[in-house]
Formats: sequence, structure tokens, C-alpha cells
Amino acid sequence: MFNSISNNFGAGTIQFKDYQEENYVVLNAKFTYDTTSPEYQAADVLEIKVPDLMLSRSADTGVMTRFIDRRQYSSYTMNYDGGTVIRSWIKDKNTICLEKFAPLERAEEITVYIQAMYVGKHKRTNAEMLRKTYVQFVQPTKYLYTNDVVCVIDEHWVFLTAMITSVSYAYRDLPWEATIDGLPTDFALDIPFPGGYNQGNDDMDGMAEARIENGVFTNQERVSGWGSTGHDAFIFLFAVRDGE
Repeated sequence: MFNSISNNFGAGTIQFKDYQEENYVVLNAKFTYDTTSPEYQAADVLEIKVPDLMLSRSADTGVMTRFIDRRQYSSYTMNYDGGTVIRSWIKDKNTICLEKFAPLERAEEITVYIQAMYVGKHKRTNAEMLRKTYVQFVQPTKYLYTNDVVCVIDEHWVFLTAMITSVSYAYRDLPWEATIDGLPTDFALDIPFPGGYNQGNDDMDGMAEARIENGVFTNQERVSGWGSTGHDAFIFLFAVRDGE
């Protein structure tokens, strides 16, 4: 684990959880920035200065972003929280870069979730095949239905992706909870949870926040367009295990 040294877009100190090898780095961090700050507006690329990394340069990877957008009408509130994926890369051993994505500037505060593997660029290495581990979402009364669940468990990190394809009607507007049987319990993360047509920001997907802790997935609420055809909710993350 390490803290950032500085950044050029007005965010505070950013704490990273990390696992590093010669040819890749797995990073976890969650932080916010203000799109109205003069530092952000002056930046062309968002740069985070950090202590020496084992990688001097990486290929692009994706990190997710989220903003809050709630709109009050006469008798109800619509949840138009949105977000998208932006590019991130390691520029040099002391600089992590994020794409400055102008469409996000519709909101003042942006949350960034770095739960990614950065793979070395122009590095010769022997690729190692890792095996998938079978995991499943388990509930006393089943109401969440999943597809395309893929989990890879390394001694130092975990990769997980899963689609939530449907939910029993009675549970559509309730908090969700499921134990992910077979998933290691030695990490905890707030995770972006994209899915649902976003009528209020129709150029972006709906973006909620969920959490995985002690092998349990929880989510308190979704966007108003959740369940729209072609907008299945999904999870996609690399998590550094607590031993690191």
C-alpha cells in the first residue's frame, strides 16, 4: 500500500493498494475530483505522481467513473446516476495517467474507481495461463440471476466479472445481497456497478455503487432505468488481496 505524492487535477492524497511484478501491476484506489477546480481545468491529461513502480510503462487499461444525478419531480425522484470507462496507463515509474473525458464535466464531482491490472508495454515475457475458479452467487431465497461469471484467483489478487441478467420482480427496488461462494474473503472494495438505461444522461450507462466484503456482494439501489433491454448490470474488477 502507498499514498500518492501529488496530482495535477486538484484531488487530495490518493491511497493505493497494490501488487507488483516486473511485467504487471494491480492497483486498487477510489477517489474523487472536482471538474470545476482550476487545477482540473488546466490539465490536458490527469496525472498522479507516485513512489517508484516496478513498471516503467504500461499499455492502456480501463477504469470506471461515476457521478450522482438525482432529479426531484412533484411526487417522485429519478435516479440518473451515470458514468463510463476511461483510459488509464502508467506513463513512467512515477506517473499514473487518466484520460480527461470531457463528457463527464456535466457533473461537478466525479468518483474514480481504479480496480485494474496494468500490463507492461514493450516488455518481453513468458505468458502464464491461469485457471478459472468456479464461483456462484448464493442466496437463501434466490432472486438474483447471473451469467458469464468468470473468476481467476491468484495468490496475490483476484479477477472477477459477472453479469446480473435478471432479478425477481418483488426484489427490483430492494437492497440486494448475495454470498459469492468460492470467492476469497480477504479483500473489501466499493465497486462500480454499471447497468440500466440512463434516460437523463442517454450518452452514458447507468452507474450505481456496490460493495464486496468478506465474500458478500451488496448493493443498495440502482438507477431508474435498471432492467432495460441491452443494459444488463455487470461487475468487472481486479482486487488486491489483503496479504499485500
